[in-house]
Amino acid sequence: MNTFEYLVAVVRDELIALKAEVKESKGLAIIFLLAVISLVIYLKPFPERQVYFATYYPSSDWSELAVSPANILKKAGIDVSVIYTDGAVDNVIRLDDPKNKANAGFTYGAALDQGQVEGIYSLGSVVYEPIWIFYRKNKAGRAGDLSGLAKLRVGLGPSKSGSYAIAKKIFSSIHIDIDKSPNFYPDEIPSNQTKLKNGEIDALIFVSTILDPTTQNLLRDPGLAIFDAKNAQAYEKQFNSFVTLTLPADSVDIYEHIPKRDISLIATTTSLVVKRSMHPDLQLAILMAARDANRESRRLFFAKRDEFPAYMDPTIPISPVAQHFYDYGAPHGVRYLPYWLAGLIERAWLLILTVLALIYPLSKLVVHLRKYRYTLHELPYYKELLAIEMRLCEGNLTGQEKLEVLGELERINASAIQFGVPIGEEASYFSLLAAINGLRAKVKEAQGAQC
Repeated sequence: MNTFEYLVAVVRDELIALKAEVKESKGLAIIFLLAVISLVIYLKPFPERQVYFATYYPSSDWSELAVSPANILKKAGIDVSVIYTDGAVDNVIRLDDPKNKANAGFTYGAALDQGQVEGIYSLGSVVYEPIWIFYRKNKAGRAGDLSGLAKLRVGLGPSKSGSYAIAKKIFSSIHIDIDKSPNFYPDEIPSNQTKLKNGEIDALIFVSTILDPTTQNLLRDPGLAIFDAKNAQAYEKQFNSFVTLTLPADSVDIYEHIPKRDISLIATTTSLVVKRSMHPDLQLAILMAARDANRESRRLFFAKRDEFPAYMDPTIPISPVAQHFYDYGAPHGVRYLPYWLAGLIERAWLLILTVLALIYPLSKLVVHLRKYRYTLHELPYYKELLAIEMRLCEGNLTGQEKLEVLGELERINASAIQFGVPIGEEASYFSLLAAINGLRAKVKEAQGAQC
């Protein structure tokens, strides 16, 4: 027998012994099975592989913002579908709805109230988004501040959009309720864009990145001006979701001098959010994809390289996965292992070490289970042999008693071989056989007391 054949025989006999042990110790087997099931449920090793991104209308900056991470996720074997919605608030409504398949999306913390964030986690902000206020230049005399702007015909985003909710928050700071004012017109942004150009409205307020097609179009319209929020820092101090940005002179178009001077903008950040029920490893995959996608230089107009993703809007609770990512970085194993396995090890390494610390000494027992069970099998035979030895010591046996004892020895001999002899225990079996034969000889020769 070579080494491989010996190992195969050992494994075979160990499995036979384990099967017999489980059969005899059903209670322990059930406890072990429940422990394994509980561990699997706790660790959740197999994440879902489908992401439904709630964005905004087709060709919007958010729909474009979802493209790069989606391509990265697809390379990791994750299917990504884009769901077009009415905007930031509608996205969160869909994420909060357990029946809706949307499980990730973009939103603004500034557009949400406390009750709307209870079912979502933030993976962090991914881009700066100014609150653009464009107005017709012939209305410049009446658009010096927000109070004067509110007296004009102002277009807004849809009522379930973040643009609408943020505009409402801004005007509420000067005690103007846009819900009750007849001067504010909510509608789809492309529709209000057309109305602004045609003179049907005097101003348009919406939130977007500078890459948004609507924004780029309006920035280059010679009949429009950008509202300069000179008190932008005041809003930053009053609302923790707002930041102050500066649109530098000539930064949009150097040749055309757009804009002609530095302009202060009230801005917020786009938060990448997910359902709280989303698997932690899938959250990690989305977060890493967002990080890689944000390294594109064309997205860095207001941001510095590697500034995003970052947890900048505390309005939405941060995911524990994202918190760990920002504190310690991505799992080291993600360079060499699938994202779900790297995430599993990162989440469970301490538990795994504990289990291994327990399994190692137990494995020493399990590896010799065949020997342990064979010893238990032999023990009753030796007790019977000892009892026969004691009878021989007590005095003469009659002819009938000798026959009975010899019959018992034959039964022990047959039972021992029928049980089977695991590999490595042959010597123990022949020791038992020798003891049986020794007693058999003593019985046949017994004339009187033997002890």
